[in-house]
Amino acid sequence: MEQSTVTDADYEQFKNLLRFFYAQYRYNCAAGSVGGVGKLPRKNSNCLYPLEEHLSQFHLSNLFHNQLHIGDMSFAIIFSKQGFMGSDKCTYIWLAGTNVGLYLHQESHKANAGKTTNLPFKDFFTWNDCDQEPKTLYVGEREDSDTNYNKHGSYEFADLGLSEEALVTDQLKRLFHLLQNLNSAVKTQQQVHQEQIEADISRPHNWILFGAPGTGKSYVINQAAKQYPHCRVTFHPDYTYAQFVGAYKPVPSQQTASGITYGFVPGPFVNTLTESLENPNTPHILIIEEINRADPAAVFGDVFQLLDRNDEGSSEYSVRTSQELKDYLQGKLSANAKKTLCALIANLDQSEADASTKYDCSEIAIPNNMYIWASMNSADQGVFPMDTAFKRRWTFQYLPIDSDNGMLQSADGAFLSEHWDEIRTNINKLLKSQGRDIPEDKLLGPYFLSSRELHNDDEDAEQNAQNFVHVFASKVIMYLFEDAARYCRAQVFRIPDESQEQLYLSDLLRNLNTNRPDLGIFAESVAPTLENPENTDSEESTPDDSEESTEESAE
Repeated sequence: MEQSTVTDADYEQFKNLLRFFYAQYRYNCAAGSVGGVGKLPRKNSNCLYPLEEHLSQFHLSNLFHNQLHIGDMSFAIIFSKQGFMGSDKCTYIWLAGTNVGLYLHQESHKANAGKTTNLPFKDFFTWNDCDQEPKTLYVGEREDSDTNYNKHGSYEFADLGLSEEALVTDQLKRLFHLLQNLNSAVKTQQQVHQEQIEADISRPHNWILFGAPGTGKSYVINQAAKQYPHCRVTFHPDYTYAQFVGAYKPVPSQQTASGITYGFVPGPFVNTLTESLENPNTPHILIIEEINRADPAAVFGDVFQLLDRNDEGSSEYSVRTSQELKDYLQGKLSANAKKTLCALIANLDQSEADASTKYDCSEIAIPNNMYIWASMNSADQGVFPMDTAFKRRWTFQYLPIDSDNGMLQSADGAFLSEHWDEIRTNINKLLKSQGRDIPEDKLLGPYFLSSRELHNDDEDAEQNAQNFVHVFASKVIMYLFEDAARYCRAQVFRIPDESQEQLYLSDLLRNLNTNRPDLGIFAESVAPTLENPENTDSEESTPDDSEESTEESAE
């Protein structure tokens, strides 16, 4: 993998990172010892050095929440404890995306607790003082549960030329290029691994598995997702938008008198979104267990709009971000991820020629490598109903209690697709005539199924036919059974066995038959009759039916 060209500005930014990391450590030892930051560095210190300007960027509390991007590398500060910056060896500069870190110590060092200092922050820029610790910066790497603190060598601070007026030294350049090589090696390995993973998942982007408890919904999802990066969350009645997407929340901090500060805490949706944008060639899956145990419309909130996918699998529309989410994404996303988001938004808003303003993360959309898969139990008590608009944006798959052998075996997807509009119109007529006060907004609209569901240009005719059978079953039949005709199933659907008092969805899926004008499941004819049916339902024909057929032939 090629490294990005290094500029003088990159070296200067890296030098500033090391300078302030060193000075903050020294300041903390004097003003707070081993634990947290005793007090923040003074911004009004009397010195020629432009502390005001630099502290705004290199204050370590900023790098605790956000990464610093230099060239093709990203850096963050990892603290020994939440918000703590002291002499502990576990506080280090992390080369994000790798196991590499820049350490000040190979062993834990103690300092006197409760120290205070009135010295200005500038007095701790003492990297050239051979009597002051630390003198050495170690390039280590975490290996399993242990860390080899000196795996990639060490560098003397005095040789790195950290003074503002100093020219970039050869030692600093060597350190920078070492980190570049380590970063590049990891990304190359990741790229090879990504190429080994089939990027084209055959499952839908928005996929809900439903059925009775114990039918294996979670198992099916786990098997489909196990080779891809995925995040799992379980909905419950108290689950909220703030937990799912993210919100401004109090977080522990040692840098305030109260011990608490406020910051944006991302939820699983935003975490999966950012990971998908950072790695656009790798599928990322957000798994939602028990999606209807919370109110789905309330939990998704405005990101519900993003569930509309185009033919490529990306969001059809974008949504505006809140100020706190916008600020979080600006600090969290790398330059490449921002470009990916920018291109995604610009593609949706084709009327806007210049998409450079989208780099500010003021809008988001779901990329085509982000999948949302969920399980639900529709029969359980205490679950929340899903409205039709929410359901329409998902592909549902029913898992029966028994095996699915025999399901959809007599359905011709090509026939259903070719005559879809006629079938849809006749189903609406059936709902109007036999339904119990079914409102107009429960009928099947002309765009109930998307053009891609009707025909996918990327698939051959056989695959398109097979896909449409599942679309018809999971969207049309499921919607009619669970929603539109829920309270008049006996009038809308054909009950195959008169002795059967209860009609199940699995019955409809097993009896779906395109050789019959009623498709084997409806109370009236809804489809044209096939001219040369290959398979007639002889078992269900009555003697009267046979006699009528013979008489018609004689005529």
